[in-house]
Amino acid sequence: MADRALMRKLEELSGFRVVPGTLNVRLLGPVVRGASWRYLPSAEIAPDWEARTGQSGYFLAAVTVAERYRGLAFQAVEPGEPGYPPDLIELFCEAHLRAELGLGDGDVIGVRLKAGRPPGDG
Repeated sequence: MADRALMRKLEELSGFRVVPGTLNVRLLGPVVRGASWRYLPSAEIAPDWEARTGQSGYFLAAVTVAERYRGLAFQAVEPGEPGYPPDLIELFCEAHLRAELGLGDGDVIGVRLKAGRPPGDG
């Protein structure tokens, strides 16, 4: 995922340079979206983003990955689709996690939700 508009928006929200690509992470239980999550409508990325992707928006949260990398966890909203499994998130990060951590499919990785304001909220 290397679309320039998306990368600019993610970097604006996160405060760091995001490496293109995502890592799918299966959690031990379902995602519980609290005050640390925010909703980003597709139109805030680009006026035609929903038409191009079929995604009307994203739930985002700031996370720390492997106790050292800054990241954004997200779940896309895809109207008319079954949606994400409740225990699945995708990660954008400041590092290419597979390369940096030597990850393979099914490997365990630590992801910690950052407390406080959601990404881009002050």
